[in-house]
Amino acid sequence: MFSAGHLIWIGISFILIAAGFAVSMKKRPDIDKVLKICVVIGFVSEIVKILSVANILPMVEEAFRLTDGGVVREYAATGQYSPYIELAHLPFELCSLQIVFMVSALLSRSEKWKHRFLAIIYATGILGGLLGIVMAYLTKDYNTVASYFASPRAWQYFLYHAMVVYLGLYIGFGCGIRFTRKSLKGVLAALVSLDFLSFYINALCSQPVYTGGDPVGLVYRTNFLSSYVNPLGLALSEKWQWLLYLLIRAVLALGLIGILFLLQRRVTRKEGAGSNGPGEGEAG
Repeated sequence: MFSAGHLIWIGISFILIAAGFAVSMKKRPDIDKVLKICVVIGFVSEIVKILSVANILPMVEEAFRLTDGGVVREYAATGQYSPYIELAHLPFELCSLQIVFMVSALLSRSEKWKHRFLAIIYATGILGGLLGIVMAYLTKDYNTVASYFASPRAWQYFLYHAMVVYLGLYIGFGCGIRFTRKSLKGVLAALVSLDFLSFYINALCSQPVYTGGDPVGLVYRTNFLSSYVNPLGLALSEKWQWLLYLLIRAVLALGLIGILFLLQRRVTRKEGAGSNGPGEGEAG
């Protein structure tokens, strides 16, 4: 993390975010038009990701062989092959879910629900996108600057996250939308629901090892929404440590999201915005 290649991509991402936001603030495009463009970018990004991480693997059959040392498990190829995508690449991360939020906002016939989805994109897009750019997990796969720029996966990852941050900024400060306390409560409720769901998804996608019917370890795990493993990689060996991490994480999320909504409220009041955007009249 924070290698030369990563730092260069952080710089490129921030430049693109600033440039896109500056142009949008000057032209003030309709939010639906921006959402449609971002949805297309999102789907193209997801296709590039799938093609980049998919592998063709042989189908194998499990067999057991008895030796003097005990039972040995073996795998024999069947001659068949299948594409495979690691479970960690499933679109269950907060930034990947932005595509769902964008489509939901576009298709919503209710201004109230559209306002709620835009509020979610505003808060989670900015915070999640920035965290994704700075703490990019794929940095472990690249050792040189050249490898960063030769990989379609790196281009897809950073450009997509830059787009997510840009969209959140434009929704918050360029569309004339005014968020309220009710908007904040809706975002927090959505995050709590997604976080709770991630506990189950991470459990389903992990592969435990059993001894005598009891789980004794894991050979594979996922970490959607970082609800199992902290971004700093600190070893949490006790349940109380994990619960403390979740508590600290929740407090930080509440504080950062609260700051974003206070900032948005002050900016829109100062500019006299909020009188003609989606969600008008949603007093908190």
